[in-house]
Amino acid sequence: MRTAIAILMMLALAAGPLYGGANDQPPATPAEEQPEVLTSGPVHEAFAEPVNLQVQAGLVVPDQPPAKIEEVPPVDRPQGAQFVWVPGYWAWDAGRNGYLWVSACWRAAPANMYWVPGYWAKVPEGWEWVAGFWAPTGAQKIQYLPAPPALDDVQPPGLPPSPDSIWVPSCQYWSQDHYVPRAGYWMQEKPGWVWVPSHYVWTPRGYVFVGGHWDYSLDRRGVLFAPVYFPRSVYTRPGFSYSPSIVIDIGILEVSLFTYPRYSHYCFGDYYDDAYLRLGIFPRFESEGSRTWYDPIFEYDRWQNRRTDPRWEENERHQYDLRRADTSLRPARTYHEMVARQAKLPEAQRRDHQMAQPLSRVVANKATPLKFEPVSSSERKKITTQATNLHKFRDQRNSWESPAASKKTMQPLAESKGAVTPPSERRESAPASVDRRGPTTGPAASTPTDRKGPATSPTASTPTDRKGPATGPTASTPTDRKGPATPPTVSTPPERPSGFVSPRALKVTKPETVKIPKPPIVGKSATASKREAAPPAKPVEERQTTRDTKSKDTSKNKDKEKN
Repeated sequence: MRTAIAILMMLALAAGPLYGGANDQPPATPAEEQPEVLTSGPVHEAFAEPVNLQVQAGLVVPDQPPAKIEEVPPVDRPQGAQFVWVPGYWAWDAGRNGYLWVSACWRAAPANMYWVPGYWAKVPEGWEWVAGFWAPTGAQKIQYLPAPPALDDVQPPGLPPSPDSIWVPSCQYWSQDHYVPRAGYWMQEKPGWVWVPSHYVWTPRGYVFVGGHWDYSLDRRGVLFAPVYFPRSVYTRPGFSYSPSIVIDIGILEVSLFTYPRYSHYCFGDYYDDAYLRLGIFPRFESEGSRTWYDPIFEYDRWQNRRTDPRWEENERHQYDLRRADTSLRPARTYHEMVARQAKLPEAQRRDHQMAQPLSRVVANKATPLKFEPVSSSERKKITTQATNLHKFRDQRNSWESPAASKKTMQPLAESKGAVTPPSERRESAPASVDRRGPTTGPAASTPTDRKGPATSPTASTPTDRKGPATGPTASTPTDRKGPATPPTVSTPPERPSGFVSPRALKVTKPETVKIPKPPIVGKSATASKREAAPPAKPVEERQTTRDTKSKDTSKNKDKEKN
């Protein structure tokens, strides 16, 4: 009997307690309820933006963005007065069919420029993105203008006059109550500096002119943190805050960098499937033949790399084709997936697949071009105040640009359609985002070509003349990761570039000027930062005063009278 009791006691101890006990632990939280750091998604708009040459409507999505997330800056920051903390915001993710959080970034702000953040505006179809922009310091006002005419000579007339020359597309300047064209021109590129050409940004109140200016090259702009997907159960917790800690590698990012002109964003990561082309998300080299957008980052990278590799652009296209055909060559979509992949690779190959890494590792790396310093408690308070002021500034912009504030009536185009949902892995056969297309005169410039002559293919949404098999889903779901699929059969009329959507008409006949609050984020002047050299001088072609423009107008009018 004693032997039987002893055996039962030993079995009970081996099995562990049935109810409660010191070692009792609750099950792990399901992965679906945890934040997910991403290695694919939008680039923070203040960090880098493509330039729309033909202004188009912003992205419209069906759902209202959540309330902002309180962000806490990490313990280290890059050294230099030029670096400012720009808070994050909610961005629409076509793959998840919902919002993700674009983390804050440390940004080397362009000297003597202030940041006007973008925002989501309520429209009848849902919520429309109104892009942010950098504006020159000085007068605290923004001028809203009538719609500028379509541009003509946005493409270069021929080969560059020198290896250091890049083409700057034409623009229209507002002068004496009408627009005056400024022709395109060749300019000499400068190492370490990216020229952002003059362009316009559409807003619900009118068009804002963004003058051409020098910006830092992408590798000198600061620290770009990874975007994050937050389940609703996480960001709605009382007192929830988030401190970004995973840094995107700029060099690896540029290998898989895409342009989303309608959203006025760059995207990075796995955007190789045909569904993204139909949404208007293009490989960045497609800007070369486009009449609708311009990519200053690509122009700089092409100039810089061609000096050592004349076939750099050809190699860029070839690598894109390889990743498009073979899903295993594409970058991981999440940080967790990236780490898992790296663990299976030899040590020598892991660096080539490291899209992101912890900030602590970046700070400890003495070879990095950025130097870091601790964030003091007093500076942390200033950053928190600045972030609060920027969110307030964004809300104020939404208010003063609303139709009610401007007393302007917006008329949807005749082909306006109701809001629909972009493609998602969770829904089947979902069409693309809201389509408010209108007439446009540009060619189907978004169609990739063999670059040996003018593009003639009408199927603008599908790359052509690609060597090797083309893969990707033909459904609207970004990818199913299962073998090759035939290219999409969706075609676009030749006179309507894929992804281009004409903006809503605004009854704006004369400029309106709005006095704005003091901007929270302003770039330090070169003299205020001893560590940074001053940006190059503006090209002569951009130094036009109102008097110069008026003189040109007078000359043109006299010529017309003589004829």
